[in-house]
Amino acid sequence: MSSVKSNIIKVSNKLNKVNQFCVGILISLLILDVWIAVIDRYLFHWQLSWVEELARYIMIWAILLAVPCCTAKREHMGLEFIVNKFSSQTKIGFQIFMGVLLTLFFAYLSYEGVNFAQKGSGQVSSVFALPMSYAYAAIPITFFLSAIQSLFVVLQDIYKLCELKTMSMHPYTEKRL
Repeated sequence: MSSVKSNIIKVSNKLNKVNQFCVGILISLLILDVWIAVIDRYLFHWQLSWVEELARYIMIWAILLAVPCCTAKREHMGLEFIVNKFSSQTKIGFQIFMGVLLTLFFAYLSYEGVNFAQKGSGQVSSVFALPMSYAYAAIPITFFLSAIQSLFVVLQDIYKLCELKTMSMHPYTEKRL
């Protein structure tokens, strides 16, 4: 494995670990918030108004931050039942093509998400009175991370395709079915 490919994998894995840690923290906070809401409603009757709004914003961030995690490990939806019928080189070529499209799609969503988040700066949340751009910032940030992870996957596929072509051109390589 080339050093460039191993560096790409290392950076992708480290970015993914940080992202997974953030998702884990957010899910833990969400569980805590929901339990506070349940205790409030059925036990203490404090009438806490902030728990529902906090849960909503934590859920938005947690769900969207999970997208780059899935992208890094190629766990998003795909048409693998069709692609698996092709040869290795054709399969990897198709994955590269789809990866490039996915990277461009995520980059576009991130770009448009910045505009969306900027529009939210004039709105405030009902309970916390925070600018909605904090909640809307989840869109450009998570899709930017998704675009980066998708690009890393494409680069890994390109290296894999180059390795396959090098192996097939070598005269002493065994042909495998």
